[in-house]
Amino acid sequence: MKKIFTKIFIDENLPFVELRYSNSNIHYKKHFHDTFSLGANKEGESIYTNANKEYLLKKNGLSIINPKVVHSCNSCSDILNIYYMLYLDTSWCKNIQKLINENVQEFVSIPVDILEDENFYYKYLNLCEYLFSDYTILEKENELIVFFLDFFSLYLERTNIVIIDEIFQEIVTYLDKNYKENISLETLSILFDLNSFYIIRLFKSQMNLTPHAYLLNVKINKAKELLQKGYSIVDTALECGFFDQSHFHRNFLKIVATTPKEYKLNFVQ
Repeated sequence: MKKIFTKIFIDENLPFVELRYSNSNIHYKKHFHDTFSLGANKEGESIYTNANKEYLLKKNGLSIINPKVVHSCNSCSDILNIYYMLYLDTSWCKNIQKLINENVQEFVSIPVDILEDENFYYKYLNLCEYLFSDYTILEKENELIVFFLDFFSLYLERTNIVIIDEIFQEIVTYLDKNYKENISLETLSILFDLNSFYIIRLFKSQMNLTPHAYLLNVKINKAKELLQKGYSIVDTALECGFFDQSHFHRNFLKIVATTPKEYKLNFVQ
């Protein structure tokens, strides 16, 4: 019999999110949360009730639970389910929704109880595994923003945004000049006296990137220049402001589709 476990991800730097990873066939009573919740079985199947409706939650399905909705999700076999459950503060969700539709004033409840979509199912599993990994807080925040922009876009009509080019260019110039730093959304918000979610919206509208993704691209482009000039991988990572070689390696590979070592060896002047 498999050992029962429960792991919980929480971080004071990401106070709006809690993630539970567990295996269990314990049956829970119907209950509700103040948060918006999204769950999935990695293994096993469950009877999922939401308000007065009942579903079979199996692979490729995401349970969608709006705040204050009475629900339960219990294994329907003797096999231990392995599942993820993500709890998000509704204020944070509302701000993400507002990036999609500027008319959003309060959290918009999702009109369905379950999403059966293989693509989003695996995106969700990847996100959960990412949060439990040793990636940085800035990277984890970025992945949460990217996932939920895509997720909420399924249910919200997009609106146009009037771009203030001068402000956008000022932020871009600042990031270009200070690429060695690991600049957070909070830092940009304070420096430019703008709501952090508005800054995200500027970048998504102009470049379809988050500010963090833009900064990573600047760092990697600079790293490519240094590697071409013969800098060592260690010195390149330090010069471009990466936390360590592992941080540099995984981001270089993700953007360039090759490792720093391979790039350095195969680059032709």
